[in-house]
Amino acid sequence: MTLADSQLADALEMYRPAQETPDETVLPLTGSVPQELRGALYRNGPADWDHGGFRAAHPFDGDGLVVKFTIADGEVRFRSRFVDTPKRRKEARGRGAHIRGVYTQGKHLWDNTGRQPADTANTHAVIHADRLLALSDAGRPWEIDRDDLSTIGPCTFDGRLPRFSRFSPHPRIDPDTGELFNFGLDVSPSLSGPTVACLRCFRVDPNGGLTQIAKIPTDHIYIQHDFAITPTYLVFALAPITVDPIRAGWAGLGLTALGDSADYRPEQGMRIVLVPRRGGPHRIVECDPLVYVHVDNAYEDRGDVVLDIVRHQDFDFLTAGLKKFRTQAPTLGWPTRLRITQGGRVHVTDYPTAPAEFPTHDERRTGHEHRYTYLSAQREADQNMIVKLDRATDTQRGHTFAPGVVAGEPIFVPKNPGAEEDEGWILAVAYNSGAHRTELHILDAAAIEGPALAVAILPGRHFPGFHGSFTDRI
Repeated sequence: MTLADSQLADALEMYRPAQETPDETVLPLTGSVPQELRGALYRNGPADWDHGGFRAAHPFDGDGLVVKFTIADGEVRFRSRFVDTPKRRKEARGRGAHIRGVYTQGKHLWDNTGRQPADTANTHAVIHADRLLALSDAGRPWEIDRDDLSTIGPCTFDGRLPRFSRFSPHPRIDPDTGELFNFGLDVSPSLSGPTVACLRCFRVDPNGGLTQIAKIPTDHIYIQHDFAITPTYLVFALAPITVDPIRAGWAGLGLTALGDSADYRPEQGMRIVLVPRRGGPHRIVECDPLVYVHVDNAYEDRGDVVLDIVRHQDFDFLTAGLKKFRTQAPTLGWPTRLRITQGGRVHVTDYPTAPAEFPTHDERRTGHEHRYTYLSAQREADQNMIVKLDRATDTQRGHTFAPGVVAGEPIFVPKNPGAEEDEGWILAVAYNSGAHRTELHILDAAAIEGPALAVAILPGRHFPGFHGSFTDRI
């Protein structure tokens, strides 16, 4: 085994099953936590792929672990708990081999025939209207206790979320109004023709009341993970990553994995859908296709809509590539800007960086023009970094981690409500493969090249997670 192979093997140790930490513990630190930094960071991600007979064929099928970092008075406290889904409970009874996931088949044909993938609740932890929600693509919201992280149960928004509707793991919160917007992709069979698919759009008011604001039929069953908002619109870029009806039929019979029925079909073209937040007809703009998963932000500029995403070379990274997650590092993408003009044209601008993913921004700028985008990037095989992309000057700066430290999504926290954009801290959970441990790194966003202000060392190790939220309420 070469040195590079050894380093990769160490990094992939992050995919070993994690142990939860239900009792709060004070974390040992190197450096000093800024006294002004106060609040709670919630994170979510798959952290157990081998439980009770279940062996995931893809990272998306792992059980969701919600973690909480409480930061106050120069101290970091930590706790974590798995979301208590039916899948997790079935695994606890030793019945995991009979569970079907998105890419994982149950042991027997009858474990798969006609079954939807088990809900993993493993993608995002979102705070809104005094609720902490664990979200994923394959299920509905799960409400989690904000303090001890125990699972309260499914969240239906007082019965207003339609029974079979999904609720995307990427809701967007308007910083000006406090409203949360989200969507679900609904699929239902039709007795009179082909399967009916639609994009169902939701608004959740600051008190937690849900209403449906639009239901838009689609000509294909799209695999849509993310979107954006502006003061006027919900912005969807419908890349032609769609479900093949024949493959879906085989999957419905239990003969193939459900995830394998979707593929990138550029011949279908791409559609930008602009859905008015306050009602009215939606607008569709067609453009050349591209592959992406995650959105950074969107805003309006003199009648145009600007949408920032992370673009990928192909769709294989999400399917065939990630199926090798136990032995192979994933490929990443690069930041891209789409400008949708009033006249119905789409201009695409790429921003070359080190291969990157998990774009974020100062959430006080959600829906408005933002200057900085933060990304988790990989400069070399063992050299990871946080890239700060300055869109005003088209320049990049970055924080480079020690070899073998792999960081997840960077979260920006402003120093105070009136702070300038980029005047604050970056919080990034990282896996330290050399020490075989997970850590929380606290960086100065304005001086991002400098060493971490503080590193908190977790009691166990787990995958850094997918997405999370910060709140100044403890």
